[in-house]
Amino acid sequence: MTDDPHPSSRSSTGPIDLLPNLGAEEGDDWSPYHRQPAVRVAAHLWCLLFGRDAKLWRPSKERGPYPKTEMSVAPDWSALTREECWPDALGPAPSAPAFQWLAEAPAHPTAWFNTPGLTNTAQGHFSAPLSGASPECVGRVHDKAFAIQAANRLGLTPRALEPLVEVLEPSLFKDPDALIRHLDQRLLAWPAWTGSNFTLKPRLGSSGRGRVGGRNRVDTPAVRGALPRLAQRGGAIFEPWLDRVGDYSVSLHIPRPDALDSRPTILGSLEMWNSPSGVYKGHCGELDSRGRVFSGDSQDETFRADAAGIAAVAAGKGFSGPCGLDGMRYRQGKPGDDDEILRLRSVVEFNARPTMGLVTIGLVRRALPSVREGLKLSPGDRCGFALVYRDPGDREWIQRIRARLGGSASILDLGIGLEATAPSPVLIFAPSLQEIRAIRADLFKR
Repeated sequence: MTDDPHPSSRSSTGPIDLLPNLGAEEGDDWSPYHRQPAVRVAAHLWCLLFGRDAKLWRPSKERGPYPKTEMSVAPDWSALTREECWPDALGPAPSAPAFQWLAEAPAHPTAWFNTPGLTNTAQGHFSAPLSGASPECVGRVHDKAFAIQAANRLGLTPRALEPLVEVLEPSLFKDPDALIRHLDQRLLAWPAWTGSNFTLKPRLGSSGRGRVGGRNRVDTPAVRGALPRLAQRGGAIFEPWLDRVGDYSVSLHIPRPDALDSRPTILGSLEMWNSPSGVYKGHCGELDSRGRVFSGDSQDETFRADAAGIAAVAAGKGFSGPCGLDGMRYRQGKPGDDDEILRLRSVVEFNARPTMGLVTIGLVRRALPSVREGLKLSPGDRCGFALVYRDPGDREWIQRIRARLGGSASILDLGIGLEATAPSPVLIFAPSLQEIRAIRADLFKR
């Protein structure tokens, strides 16, 4: 395991063609990009991490669903340059990418998520393979079952939770009645601290989409209705719906197998801000004068070390490229009860692709020169930060947040150049992470 100490000072090895198929693990390479303004915003932000020659390519219009195994004929494409995506709030655009490994990467087309269909498209349109691992390898380690099984083998799963988490193979869904009887029997045997609250989540998915849950019994119309969809998404994970008290992520890069140093590199760790259903709302963390990013949690080193362990297992299965680990703190038992215990689950999911945590770390590094000067960061100092998204219709949002934080805060609105109806990304810096956390409720008010 190594730590990535600073942004790259070198330009990349050539033009990079970016294919922002965010959400493609759910079975459609481009539908999320065309239909969701937040996805287009995320794609623009991802582009900012690359060097001056990067281009963000998109099909010029939606042409219906694109199955993973098709699209061998390239669609009509249009491109945005990184300069067209660059917001004025980040100052002059540098030539180099935000990370050293991006400067050293071959100039191959780069997708958010490598799928068979997009591999065919890239080969047909760009006459080059996608960078990173094969779609087959990506699919194996992105499967939520991989993270669960790897964490169990490494002894990273809480002892009380491990026997309650079950990986369901797609073949089990061929007999829904037998599957539901089995799950109801499992649920009856769960300990009282779970409250018999359960969730079934697809093994291939993101941001909590496609999840179905319940309490006390599995045999409900909602669960039965979700089974065909879960079968199509690679099966499901059956586990307790935990009372989360904190969500965390670690971003890493795994070098190519032929690299001189093949150890995973930790790029940074963050606290995630999610909705109660698990939908992404933003990130926060601590930044030091060298550009290193930490979650600020008291067990941050445990999150980072456990994430590196899972990344090493993924590397052993042939994966390379950017990736991320999601973890959490959760409450075992009811609040205030004598048997209440706060537990750490450092490994929940392995994302075999870039993540919004990676994007956040890259943007924080882009802002480092101005932040270091504005907050007078010296060696050994840390400041707090958050990447959040304001409602485009709320014109007073930044003024309210500035009033809450005071004059020492730095607020960078990154929405210039993005569509007017999209959520506007905002980077907030303050002298301490505690000040950032204190205004979390204000940040998400509508």
